[in-house]
Parts: sequence; structure tokens; C-alpha cells
Amino acid sequence: MKHWTLQKKWTYASGLSIFLSFFMMCVILFFSLYNWLLLSEEKLAQNTLQEVVHFFESKGPIISIQDIQRNKTLLNQLVNQKQSVRILNADGIEVLRINDASPFPSFSQTLTADFQKEKLNGQLLLYKGAEIDFGLFKGYVEISHSLENFSQLMRYILIAMVIFTIIALILSALIGYSLSSILLRPLKELRDEMQEAKRLKFSKEVHFQYATNDEIGELLTIYKQLMNEVSETITRQDEFIHNVSHELRTPIQVVEGHLSLLNRWGKEDREVLDDSLQISLTEVQKMKLLIEEMLKLAKREQSNDRAKTTISTIVYELEQKYRIIAPAVTIKFIGDKTEALTIPATVLEQIIGNLIDNAIKYNINQPEIIVTVASDDTQTLLSIIDNGIGIPIDILPKIFDRFFVVDEARTKTKGGSGLGLSIVKRLVTEYNGKVDVESKVNEGTKFNIIFSNMPKEE
Repeated sequence: MKHWTLQKKWTYASGLSIFLSFFMMCVILFFSLYNWLLLSEEKLAQNTLQEVVHFFESKGPIISIQDIQRNKTLLNQLVNQKQSVRILNADGIEVLRINDASPFPSFSQTLTADFQKEKLNGQLLLYKGAEIDFGLFKGYVEISHSLENFSQLMRYILIAMVIFTIIALILSALIGYSLSSILLRPLKELRDEMQEAKRLKFSKEVHFQYATNDEIGELLTIYKQLMNEVSETITRQDEFIHNVSHELRTPIQVVEGHLSLLNRWGKEDREVLDDSLQISLTEVQKMKLLIEEMLKLAKREQSNDRAKTTISTIVYELEQKYRIIAPAVTIKFIGDKTEALTIPATVLEQIIGNLIDNAIKYNINQPEIIVTVASDDTQTLLSIIDNGIGIPIDILPKIFDRFFVVDEARTKTKGGSGLGLSIVKRLVTEYNGKVDVESKVNEGTKFNIIFSNMPKEE
């Protein structure tokens, strides 16, 4: 059965359940009718036996055949109900039989209170005896009540029930198949929709509609949500791969070109050799930066670390770092030096470090960067202010997109990978913060980052 379709299982299950229910009802009904009708036959036979006993005892010591013939009611009852009555003397010898319609078993002086059901000569009957005493005669009276009509009636009822059971089996199968077809139609349509989505690599929108608010409706809602997430993920993945391949292609081509140049004739020219090596190293560093930033972003997207970090400590560490890398850069911290954020130190260093990198990179003056912090009971505001070239208002909405790079002609150095600000945006959002930017061309840029404060423990 594990290879059966859901419709086939549903058809068999519903058909079998309906059939078994009807079958059990027929069995119960048959035996109920059987016992009830048999009890009715016993009552009829008992009434006849009592009337016979009463008739003989009421006639006194002398009774004739004519007296029996004149009792039309008794005779009609015996004939109509296929009953036989016999009178036996005290020795068990039969002296009279009325209406020989039903056979008698062998006589026994042991009398029973209830009727006995026996089968004689292929005929089912009820049998009972009673003592009789009228005048000078003492003996026994026996009645044999034929169950032929009862057997025929039960046989007809059984045949009818078998026919109805077969019809019920067929109808239950048809009803089960119809119900399964109707109820499973939405699931089949949903299955076809999913197969089509798989064939088209989840690029097709969900067109399947189901208005009923039941389990299938809930399943469709979940499926649509998953489809949207999968489609969005695939779109982002395709765009990510396209952008990365495009971003890496240029430095690889540059390195390949210079290596080809050196392989042909440049290795003999010291000046060409030095220039080619310097340019190749610069491009390799650019690829390394791109890869490192992508790995950082991928790693931090799943971060659940929640540590408390002092802001002034991170700014001081960054200041020491840039004093060696870029001695001309000035970094200042303004605010309470004890202010801390509930995020890991590495995350805060990435956020502030990426913004400082951009402030240095996009600057034609001597870079001056100011980090300010202000806090109240509910939130902490972290601002990074620079004196760089600024950002045109038309591209402000794009600066947090992955791989977005400002025109390199406006900077003293080549642009970065375009991942720095996207990392900042993702990390700030991950730790329940918000970031916005204010900028004026040729005056500078200010990044404002707001984090909600954790409730203080009482």
C-alpha cells in the first residue's frame, strides 16, 4: 500500500469503512429480526398449546371427534400455522393426532419449560409437551410447530441483505472515489503547480487559487510564502553570482594581461617588470579584499552572538591601526567613554571600520573622522562624520546595495568591492539597529546608527 496514490488509499479507506458499517448494521439487523421472529413463533406455538390443553380439559371426561371438528378456530389456527398436535396416554402411546403437518420427535416423559428447536426430515420445527388431565384420561399433549415459513422469510431477508451489501460495496467505492477526487483536486493542482515551478526553476509566480479557509488553504498559504522566499533567494543568488563573477573578472584579466606581457618580453625590462608586478599585486589585493568581505558577510548573516562592547575601546583600537596604515588620518571620539552596545566587539569593529575605510577612500583632503556617541534610556546614537567628497543625493538610496561602487574618477584611490556598506547595513539590521546617512557633495558625509538599549536589570 505504500506505493498507492493518496486518491487510491482514500477510495479504499472510505469505501471499506462505508461497506463495513453497512455490513455490521445488516448483521445486527439480521440477528435481531431472527431472534424477534423466532420469539414470535414460540409465542404462537405456546398460545396454541394452551388453547388445546384448555379445550380438552374444558370438555370434561367425554370428548368426541365431532367436538374437535366443531372447534373451527383451533383447527384453522393449526392449519394456517402448520402446527400438529398429538395426544398421548400415560405410557406415551399416541391416541390422537390433529393436523399432521409437522413431524414429532420421539416421546420423552421429561418435559421442558421452553420450546425445543429441532430439525426432523429436513424440516425445522419447535416442539414442546405438556401434561393433560381431563376426567378419566391422564396423559400428554405435544405440539409441533413448523418453522418453514420462518425459514423462508429469513432466507429472503438474508438474500436481500446480501444484495444490498453488494450494492453498498459498489456505491461506497463510487462515493469514496468521487469524494477523493473532489477533495484531492486542490492537492493535485498544487502538485502540478509545484512541478511546473520546479521545471521553470521557481521563476514562475503561483497562480493556483483556493478560497476555502481549511488545511489545504493553509498549505497553499505556506507554499506561496515558501515560493516567494525561494524565488527571492534564487534571484539574489543569481545576482550575487553574476556580480561576483563580474567583479572578479576584471582584476583577473588585468593580472593575466600583465603576466602575458612579462612572459613575452617584459621580464627583460626592469621598469616594465616593476610596474606589472605592482599592478598585479594591487589587483590581487583587490580580489583578496572582495573575498574576505564576502566571507565576513556570509558569516555574520547567521550570527547570534550577543556580547557587550564599549564603543570608545573599539574606536581607540581602530585609531591605533590606522596610525600605522594611514598616518595622515585623524580619528576622534566624542562622548561618554563608558557607553557600550550589546553586540560583539568584532561586529562593532566591522561596522565602524568599514565606515572609516570609506571615509578615507572617498576623500581628496586630509581625512578627518569624528565618532560621536549619545545615549538615553531607550536608544544609543552612534555617528561617524568625515570630511570627504560627499555623496550625490541621487545615489544615496543605492549606497547600501551589494557591489555598488561610486565613480572612481571622484576619488584619489580605486574603488572598493562595493560590499563595505552592504555589510554595515546587514550587521546593523541583524542587531536590531537602523542606519541612515546625511551627505553634502564636497563637504562630507555623516552616518547615523541607532541601536535600541536593553532594559536595565532591577
